[in-house]
Amino acid sequence: MRLFCSVFAAAIMCAGSAAAARTIDFPDVRRIVSLSDPQLSPDGLRVVYVRAVADYSKDKRNSQIVLINVRTKQRRPLTFERTGVSSPRWSPDGRRIAFLAPVKDEKSGDEQDQIFVLRLDGGEAKQITQAPQGVDNFSWSPDGSRFSYVTQNEDPAKKQIDAHLDAFEVADNDYLHTSAAIPGHLWIVASDGGKARRLTDGPWSLETVDPTVTSDVTWSADGRSIAFIHFPTPLIGDSLGSVIETVDVRSGRASRLTGNDSLEGNPAFAPAGPEIAYTRNTSGDPTAGVSLYVTRIGAGPGVNVRRRIDREIDGMAWAQDGRSLWLFGPDREQTAAWFVSSDGTRVTRADLHGVGLLNTGNTAKNGALVFIGETPQRPPEVYVLRSASSVPAALTNENSAVVKGIELGRPVAVRWRNGRFTEDGVLTLPPRFNRARAYPLVLIVHGGPQGASTIGWNSQAQLFAAHGYLVFSPNYRGSTNLGDAYERAITRDAGEGPGRDVMAGIVQVERTYKIDRSRVAVSGWSYGGYMTS
Repeated sequence: MRLFCSVFAAAIMCAGSAAAARTIDFPDVRRIVSLSDPQLSPDGLRVVYVRAVADYSKDKRNSQIVLINVRTKQRRPLTFERTGVSSPRWSPDGRRIAFLAPVKDEKSGDEQDQIFVLRLDGGEAKQITQAPQGVDNFSWSPDGSRFSYVTQNEDPAKKQIDAHLDAFEVADNDYLHTSAAIPGHLWIVASDGGKARRLTDGPWSLETVDPTVTSDVTWSADGRSIAFIHFPTPLIGDSLGSVIETVDVRSGRASRLTGNDSLEGNPAFAPAGPEIAYTRNTSGDPTAGVSLYVTRIGAGPGVNVRRRIDREIDGMAWAQDGRSLWLFGPDREQTAAWFVSSDGTRVTRADLHGVGLLNTGNTAKNGALVFIGETPQRPPEVYVLRSASSVPAALTNENSAVVKGIELGRPVAVRWRNGRFTEDGVLTLPPRFNRARAYPLVLIVHGGPQGASTIGWNSQAQLFAAHGYLVFSPNYRGSTNLGDAYERAITRDAGEGPGRDVMAGIVQVERTYKIDRSRVAVSGWSYGGYMTS
């Protein structure tokens, strides 16, 4: 069999004839509303989330924060004229919401995110921070009196840069960077504003120049300590040396949490009690999947609470009593949620009833969990899960109109044996699929390689399927959905092994479905682009 490389537009132009009924197309996909960062109020009765709509004519995304009542599902926007809002967070008493919004600097004209606070009993949002380089992450103190936040230091060469003496060393960044890597550090400010106080300093950093790699900042339940990620430098190439540190809020004295020397991330103190969770590749092996550990200050590395699961952890959320946690990650062709005791001895896998997890939220005192979810026939919505034994309930109806009256493709799981592994992938069947007919096939190979293709809403696959293609998304060694051994199997086998996995998957598809062998295309992004090549 020959595989012909294809770009997205060309594949659609040369696809088979569309079905007579209405199928999805680009204008439909453009109408999909993006939802993110859902947050339950402490009492579990309300949710805030970020709603973003793409403005294609201006090449930007307009976002607003929306409040929804869990019981009545009535919703109202909390921000109107502001664009670029993000990271809504409830105050511990549930009376205020903090969020980030861009503020334009009068001198430079640049926009920098600052913390704002909005009282739910009325009034305008109040700007709290005046950080010259903007705020990159923040969190409320347990008593609601303060914020901790991360901001980049001012460039020590600012005067020279203003005079156009702006040369810098690229160092352990890629060659496309256009400015020096400057550390980011931890500050504290009162939640009603005022002068901020620096807590950390030095050539190390709480963030890298990659805008997606900024430390979470998390307060201990007693408000005495803050935990964060210590990166050796702000350079991307040094980021694997990350470790968790805690700082005493009063004295500013910082110390390492575990004694590990690398690969730590995502610190999260329990809402009650002394425990703190963090992520690290299993046993510190960078080729293994991401595990979640729970420990206490002064107690060392702690315990791996996902040791009975053997699946990579993509997200987590503490239960409010501090005794259990939600863990999330891919499990074969599905996304999964597990409710785990803080010592890892008790594990309950929740039945999400076909809802795929996209974006993890938080929990409330009543035990509820909020998240952004999707199904194969429905783009993302906000869901609430009241317990590990309940059924996810959709709170929003933002995207149902997009797919109303449209015939969609149907994703199905495909499994095959290759060597010592039982492998899998997702095959999307065209609308009005006819098993007796031979269809062209297009591959969409995921990136990473630490990633996974799972069953859920997939706009690209739906577009290909609407034009008469079978769409195959195989998981290959290095993928995160089949455990540590499968993820490690790509080590020293970066091309041929994954290639054999993909080809074995195609053979399995051919055994089950009729394929037009003269029209087989392959596409992918990142590592999937490497596999395409």
